Order: sequence, then C-alpha cells, then structure tokens
Amino acid sequence: MPRVPNFESGRRLCLLFEAAHGRFAIEATSVMEVASPDANGQTIRGVTELQDLSQLLGGAPEVRPGTGVVLDVSPTLAVRVKQIVEVADVAREPFFGLPPGLGQALSHWVRGAILRGGRLYLELSADALPHKPIKPPSPPYRPVRALEYPPDQALVFESQQRLFGIPLTFVSQVVASDESFSRLPGPGEGPVVGLFPHAQILWPVYAAPGLLGGTAVPEPLLVLAELAGQNVGLCASRVLGVLRGFTAGTTRGEFSGPGLAPPVLFLDLQHMFS
Repeated sequence: MPRVPNFESGRRLCLLFEAAHGRFAIEATSVMEVASPDANGQTIRGVTELQDLSQLLGGAPEVRPGTGVVLDVSPTLAVRVKQIVEVADVAREPFFGLPPGLGQALSHWVRGAILRGGRLYLELSADALPHKPIKPPSPPYRPVRALEYPPDQALVFESQQRLFGIPLTFVSQVVASDESFSRLPGPGEGPVVGLFPHAQILWPVYAAPGLLGGTAVPEPLLVLAELAGQNVGLCASRVLGVLRGFTAGTTRGEFSGPGLAPPVLFLDLQHMFS
C-alpha cells in the first residue's frame, strides 16, 4: 500500500540538520545541547567526546569541524553533524512512514520522514542510535531475474552508462529529482539510493545497476513505477523514450531496439519486487 503522509496535532519541535550526504531530524526533547567543537575538533568543552553521526550510521567521516549535538540518552551521546538547519515545529508538516524493503536496521534508527520547506528529513530515534560505528546490513537481497520475452512497448532509460528498459504497463511517470530527494545514511552500498516524496507518496529509489550488484548513485531523473503492488523509483541519467519493436539477443533479458546500441537490459522487476 502507498505510504501517504500523516499530519499531527498540537506542537512538536524538532532539530533539523545535515550530516554527510543526508538530512535528518530529531525531537528537540532529546537534545541537551548544540555547541561548536573544541579547537582539537574531538570534544566539547574538553569533556564530552564527539563521534561522527555519519560514521555511527555506517558512512564516511563527517566534514570538519561540523557542529556538536549532545543527546539526552543513556549513556550520553554527542554526535558531530555537518550543520544545523533550524529548530522547527513539524506537527503540521507531512510525516511519512518508511516504505518496505529498506532493511530492518534503517527502520530501527529512523521512525519516518518529515517534509518541510520542500526538503525531506529522516527523523532519527535518539534512543536507538548506536554508540559505536557499525556497518549497517544491506537491504534484503533481491535475486536478479531477466525478462524472457521482449515487451510490446517499453520505456528505455540510461543509468550509469547502461541501457535499461521497463514494460510501459508498469511505468507511472518520469520526473526530475529535486531538493525533496533524500539520501539514506550509510556507505551507499546495495541497490537503494534514497527516498523521494511525490504525489503524497514516499517512493524508495533504487539504482538498476545496484540491483545487479553495482553501486547506488543518485542521478537527475527518476522513473516511477508500480511493481508487484509497490511504488518504486529508479534512477536515470537520461530517458530515451517509449519504444517498440524489440528483438531478442544472445543474452537472456537483453533485447535490441530500433536504432539502439548496445542492447537494452530488461530486468524482471515484477518478480524481483514480489
């Protein structure tokens, strides 16, 4: 089912900030202090040791010096983030639950996503954050399957210099990625690139090369599709359009199209996401 946004009543203050390549929120009641790091860049007032939030979530070190955020958890946790955006009342902002298929680790740390000012912020659960850097497990493995027969019509797009196709019956829309797109925390491994709010639905965005074992890299276009009852986005660097007249090649799932070279790879996304 589509994850449509909820709206809360009353007042709920959150600290909004950026860390590594993502945007995050945390309830203000969980924040004890926001302060600049000491000259050594490792502590606050020579007492509280800072840890990079990006590394705690399995990513790369944070840009120095950053800003320190002390969290009211036991034991006390002080994290370095890239920069503070604002403290805001988010009670009336759209709040999305996480879509399925992102992995249990992410749903343990992230309670949902807030859309404010046209930007998506992942809301962290302070009590669930790890106190030591860990590598989060990859999202559930999706066995690679290829289409056996060419479709009558298909949308052809390019991602990471390779051509992919999706049968037109599964395609909902092609949109440009914008500031509302949010990267996920972690090292960028696995097929999931991030999350994108569109038409009151939170779309998980995948990289087709990532589904094949490659990297998950954001690109300027998103192909939105409904696969096995799920709303799924796929990154694209360019879209070649709707084509027909495909013929089978020597490799399963690769079909030649009119005026296209190299052939187009058609993954059996319906079965991969079922």
